[in-house]
Amino acid sequence: LTEQRKKYSNSNVIMHETSQYHVQHLATFIMDKSESITTVDDAIRKLILLNSKEKIWTQEMLLQVNDKSIRLLDCETQEELEDFPLPTVQHCQTVLNQMRYSSILLLVCQDSEQHKPDIHFFNCDEVEAEMVHEDIESALADHKHGKKIRPQTLKANQEKIKQRQSILPPPQGPAPIPIQHDMRGSAMNRNRVAPPSQHDPDYERRSSGSHDHEESRAMLAQKIEKETQILNCTLDDIEVFVARLQKAAEAFRQLNQRKKGKKNKKKGPAEGMLTLRARPPSEAEFIDCFQKTKLAFNLLAKLRKHIQNPRASELVHFLFGPLELIINSCGGPKLARSVLSPLLSKDATDFLRGHLRPKEINLWDSLGETWTRSRAEWPRDTNIPTYIPKFHNGWETPTEIFRGAPWEIDIGHLQEELSPFLVTLTPCLPFQLSSLKRGQTAEQTQVGDAFKQNITPHGNR
Repeated sequence: LTEQRKKYSNSNVIMHETSQYHVQHLATFIMDKSESITTVDDAIRKLILLNSKEKIWTQEMLLQVNDKSIRLLDCETQEELEDFPLPTVQHCQTVLNQMRYSSILLLVCQDSEQHKPDIHFFNCDEVEAEMVHEDIESALADHKHGKKIRPQTLKANQEKIKQRQSILPPPQGPAPIPIQHDMRGSAMNRNRVAPPSQHDPDYERRSSGSHDHEESRAMLAQKIEKETQILNCTLDDIEVFVARLQKAAEAFRQLNQRKKGKKNKKKGPAEGMLTLRARPPSEAEFIDCFQKTKLAFNLLAKLRKHIQNPRASELVHFLFGPLELIINSCGGPKLARSVLSPLLSKDATDFLRGHLRPKEINLWDSLGETWTRSRAEWPRDTNIPTYIPKFHNGWETPTEIFRGAPWEIDIGHLQEELSPFLVTLTPCLPFQLSSLKRGQTAEQTQVGDAFKQNITPHGNR
């Protein structure tokens, strides 16, 4: 909560004639018949459609309003991304409660060099869109008519910000929603994998042994449930990372299209936002995704007797499409080879050797011994840091699962006895990026090429 308060107070400020708000850029469309966008309502419908298909990628930035222009700044560097002089702002409105982004600001801008206007959408995640809208409208009115109504608007907004700071919402990042089941036992709430149910009749019949034995089985079932939850979060984060790479590559292509045919090198409208969107993840973020991929291999091998529809042996193939894309995006396997922890268990390396296709084996072997040499094959005195993942949803994993060398512990007959209680995967598994399931697709090649042309992983900026 302290960090959130600090971020809020730093991002949303009003000083003299300049106001600043933290926003998330959602999309920019050109108002063009070829894009089926001839009105603002067309653009709103397109945004709602993209949202329904989960094809919106937010980009944090700061929106500043002064008596001359609306400026967009990079949150981290304060670098100016866009500067829209007030005369170029043709229209401003809010879009409320029509999608999961419930408080949206819409701007239509066109400068003298543009043949067609741009429509920009921003999610106002820390202040209400109406507040930013009133601020911009008052700045536009003062600029057009010479009135001085904006000082009153700023004073009212400043008061609202103070009130909001004193009643901040609780910190983000709740624990994942517990897995629920319908009558057929299928997973709900977009959970990818469901743990075995202890209320299964077969489970009850097989639990007629001693009290100690029942307790051991219960502990094992609980452990499997925790590891299943970790696998869910791991797959979610890999999917988010791949989607981010694709969005960055898409922005890179749009940026190149806007630059084509330009006579001067002056930054054109919306190019600043696209440049920010085209920026690839940091090297640390690439490494995090490689670590989670290794963790996913370990978990799939460990839970393979509890997974069906598809089985772990089928699921592992789905991970190799995104893995190849990520490796291509960072210029080859060098960075992946540097990722030591977590090492794969012997179960995992045996599992991969036994199920991968020749092309997948070649990719895996290219990553070197940090991926192909199991933990059991490394000298005991090798200093291998413990890997404890951090997930985007904020869920803190039980650290005891990762202490020591848990992937090498064979839980023997209890594992065998639980094998009939199979895990069910939802049809959306493992990625919504279904085009990546088999080999190198055109889309995958485009993403890799976009980064090879001009972009490589950068350090934290």
